[in-house]
Amino acid sequence: MNRLTGLRQRWRSLLFPAVVVLYLLFLVVYGVLWAAKRDAIWQIDLLSNFTVWCFVAAVPLLVIALILRRRRWALVLLIPLVVLVLKYGVYFLPSGLRTARTGDAPTLTVMTMNVLKRNTDWAAIEAQIQTANPDAIAIQEMSDGFLSAVWPKLTEAYPYHVNVFSPPDESSMGMLSRYPIIEQETFNLPDDYDLTHIRAVIDVNGEQIALYNVHMAAPTFSRTQGAGRFIGRIFPYQYVSFYRRWQMVNFYPMLAEEAVPIIVMGDFNTADGSGDYFRFASESGLRDTFAEVGFGMGFTFPSELVIGSQRLPFVPLMRLDYIWHSTDLAPTAAWLGGATGSDHFPVIAQLQITG
Repeated sequence: MNRLTGLRQRWRSLLFPAVVVLYLLFLVVYGVLWAAKRDAIWQIDLLSNFTVWCFVAAVPLLVIALILRRRRWALVLLIPLVVLVLKYGVYFLPSGLRTARTGDAPTLTVMTMNVLKRNTDWAAIEAQIQTANPDAIAIQEMSDGFLSAVWPKLTEAYPYHVNVFSPPDESSMGMLSRYPIIEQETFNLPDDYDLTHIRAVIDVNGEQIALYNVHMAAPTFSRTQGAGRFIGRIFPYQYVSFYRRWQMVNFYPMLAEEAVPIIVMGDFNTADGSGDYFRFASESGLRDTFAEVGFGMGFTFPSELVIGSQRLPFVPLMRLDYIWHSTDLAPTAAWLGGATGSDHFPVIAQLQITG
C-alpha cells in the first residue's frame, strides 16, 4: 500500500514538469517551423493565427507553478513571457513614443468596417460612424438591406461615394468620402477571380491620395489530399490559404504603379502572426498603421458568436482588419471602434499628409 501511495505521489510530482516541458517543446518546434516553413506547412499556417495566445498560455502555467511552489519551473516559464513582452510589448507603449506628429501637416481620418451581410443593427453601425467621424470610409459585406436603410443616409454626409456588388460574398463593397473622388475603379485580384474590390483617388485640398477597399479571400478547410491512411485519419481536413496569397501576389504590381500616397483598408482575413501578413508588409512596401500607433493587440475578430438565433458577445482572438499606408503618410493615431452587430470591430486611423 505504501509503495502504491509512493508511486501516486511520484506521478503527481512529475505531472506538472512534464506539462511544462511539453509546452516549451511545442513553442520551440513551432518557432523553428514557422521561421523555416511558415505557410508551407498548413498546421503551422493555422497556428500562426493564434501565435500570441501560444505564449499567453505561459501565464496560467506560471500561476500554477507559484501555487505549487515550483519555483524553478516558475523561472523556466518566465522565458516565453519574456519573448511575449519583447515581441508584443511595443504595442502597449504610448503612440507618441513610436512616431512623431509632423508639424501642421493636414490630417485625414479613415475607417474600415466589415458590417457582416446578415447584420441588421443599423443604429449601431451609424452610431460608430458618427462617433469616429471619419473623412473616408471603406465598408465590406453590405447587404441589400444596408444599401436601402443606411447607405442613403451616409451619402448625405459623404457626397462622394462608390459601391459595387461582389458575387462570391453575395454582398457589396463601398467607399465614401467627404473629399472629391477624382478617379474610381473596381477590380479583381487576379482579373479572373470574382471577389471585387474598389480603388478611388481622392483630392484632399490639392493632395491626391489613392484609397483601396479590399476583402481578401478567407482561408478554408478542405479534404486532405494525398495523405496516407494514418495521417488522413488524424487530419481529415487541411487549412487552405492559397487563394488569399494568390490575391496578394496579384495586388503587389498594382500598388507598385501608384504615384501618389496610398491607404489600403479592408478585411484581409489575415492574422498578424501569419506568413502572409509579413509577406504583404515586405512586398507591398506599406506599413500597418495600427501596429505603428495603435494601443494594445487590436484584435478585431470574432467580436461575437452566433449560436442559432442568439448573438453572444465574444473576446476577439485575432486581428483581421487593417489600415495600411505608404511611407509618405505619417500615422498619428489608430484605434478600434465598438460593436456594430458584426463579428468584426471597425478600425479607425488618423494620418498626416506629409507630401
